[in-house]
Amino acid sequence: MANDTRPASPLKHLGLMTLLEGGSLIALVAIAMPLKYMAGLPEAVSAVGPVHGVLYLWTMAVLAITLYRRLLPVHHGAVVAIAALIPFGGLVSHRLVRRRLQTSD
Repeated sequence: MANDTRPASPLKHLGLMTLLEGGSLIALVAIAMPLKYMAGLPEAVSAVGPVHGVLYLWTMAVLAITLYRRLLPVHHGAVVAIAALIPFGGLVSHRLVRRRLQTSD
């Protein structure tokens, strides 16, 4: 069995990050925020908020690298960036990146 030690492409990395960041946004908006305001548990936002923030910044960094290397058209990059601000937008981004991966193979 061959051991493939090549690093994952930034486009594959971006596909994973769109799912992780999108999931963390959904957790923040659909779980942590209601717990804070309806159940009086601000600790939920204190826990999920920073995780989402790090994942968002990481996603934007990977997006910048992907755009710099011209692995994704600029207008697709704009869609990914805007979708990161909208709950469930990570699914749209992931689908867009996955299609781009399929056409680049």
